[in-house]
Amino acid sequence: MCLLFIMVPLLNLLASTEISAFKKTLRDEEVWQAILTTLKGAGLSTATGLVLGVPLAYCLSEMEFKGKKVVESIINIPIVIPHVAVGIILLKLLNSNSPFGKIFSKFGISFVDTICGIAVAMCFVSISYSISSSLLGFRSINKELVWTARSLGAPPVEVFKRVIFPLALPYILRGAILSFARAVSEVGALLIIAYYPKTAPILMLERFENYGLKASTPIAVLVVLISLLIFVLFLSIPLGKEK
Repeated sequence: MCLLFIMVPLLNLLASTEISAFKKTLRDEEVWQAILTTLKGAGLSTATGLVLGVPLAYCLSEMEFKGKKVVESIINIPIVIPHVAVGIILLKLLNSNSPFGKIFSKFGISFVDTICGIAVAMCFVSISYSISSSLLGFRSINKELVWTARSLGAPPVEVFKRVIFPLALPYILRGAILSFARAVSEVGALLIIAYYPKTAPILMLERFENYGLKASTPIAVLVVLISLLIFVLFLSIPLGKEK
């Protein structure tokens, strides 16, 4: 039943799409530009999430301190905040007249209607997946392996590089895949902080509002097929065995 719940809407979408309309979409430069912008923003977002999130996850797995549960709760807040609210929050923080916006503008960086704004919005709504999955990976490691390596004289950096990180890597990569997927689907926050350059979901929404369901359906089909291809490619990467 669960598979039917997922598959029936997708199959109905594919079956109801006119071949001629889909072929026209394949030749639409604006559509491919939007898809490229989506993938670029999601890539930057995922990379940023890993750089920021994996060290935090490792620290949380190793350290005990007051307020740790609060920190772990804060990590998951972006998942529950309405995404339009995320856009408002980021626009308030990063517009050109805000203190942070003025600091970044000195380095030629702007977030309103730029790829930087897209990446930041995507990262905010997706980083929780990278952190949570990485944290699960670090906590799954058999501590006896770490203690044995240290007892044999391996310095902490070598223990992390040769024991901890390889064992946690499958979880980190799964978190990255989920983060990338979540970033690709973002709409609400981008409507507020970075409507331009248009991502694929934004373009779909725009075509739907301006021309109706018939005009937006072929784009939806193309995005679903590309998303499926990306997932197949990502999930075909050998991640090793989780311990």
